[in-house]
Amino acid sequence: MRTTSISTMSSPKHYCFHAGCRTLVDYSVKYCSKHKHEYNKQVYHDRMENEGKYQQFYKTTAWKKLSKSFREVNPVCVKCYERGVIRKVEIVDHITPIRDDWSKRLDWHNLQSLCLNCHNIKTKVETESRNKE
Repeated sequence: MRTTSISTMSSPKHYCFHAGCRTLVDYSVKYCSKHKHEYNKQVYHDRMENEGKYQQFYKTTAWKKLSKSFREVNPVCVKCYERGVIRKVEIVDHITPIRDDWSKRLDWHNLQSLCLNCHNIKTKVETESRNKE
């Protein structure tokens, strides 16, 4: 009886998502190497067009320094801590989103430490409420 090891088995494939491209790529990848750059470039352009000011803010030295120092002082996710769970902070989040009040973007009292899961939940709720308006 012959056994096949897992390492020799190939992962599932699908076609590149670029229109008309018939290159097979791993299932976990969207685009082939030829079209990946085009896709990333388009996504970047779209985000900068729609959210440019806000996305650029997170690249500033002022934000990076503030975020780092806030993490050092507040190393635990506040939402998890309220539930009795201690989880390391992954994201420094604005309590009042900067698109709602730009003047609070560097306000220490408008920041909170969140894990990725709690941040994603908060962002989803904010996005849904913003889209309803």
